[in-house]
Amino acid sequence: MPEKGGLIVTLTRFVQFGPIPPELMKQYEDNVYIECVLMANTIPGKLVAEVLRKGMEAYKERGYPGEYQLHHQGGATGYLGRDYRVNFNTPDIVQENQAFCWNPSIAGTKSEDTMLATSKGPVLLSMPVQFPVLEMKIGGYTFQRPGILEK
Repeated sequence: MPEKGGLIVTLTRFVQFGPIPPELMKQYEDNVYIECVLMANTIPGKLVAEVLRKGMEAYKERGYPGEYQLHHQGGATGYLGRDYRVNFNTPDIVQENQAFCWNPSIAGTKSEDTMLATSKGPVLLSMPVQFPVLEMKIGGYTFQRPGILEK
């Protein structure tokens, strides 16, 4: 995990050697969509368990209702990989300028970047440098997410 000044930043990137199969690209884009839903709902004052529920709705919407059970979905971050992992019973409330890293996964793909929750919306701290950019609009926010780099 990269660190600067004590703050932990987590991210995931994918590289495909050879052409990207269309089914892999669709699954990856679905995964990115789920992460964007989680980030768009990470609003100061909101219960983190409610944010997680929005992510579970996105899994179902995209046709992967049980996938969230195979890997933790992320949570607040800062000075550890996760200060806490969110589950449906987590009582914490999103704080202004609190760092989060959601990492939804669909077997074989994952989407993960660190963000700050602000009253003006999510601010991404890690960006898709040297990777193709997927742009997604969710909940009034535009996200620039990394695509799969084809080599």
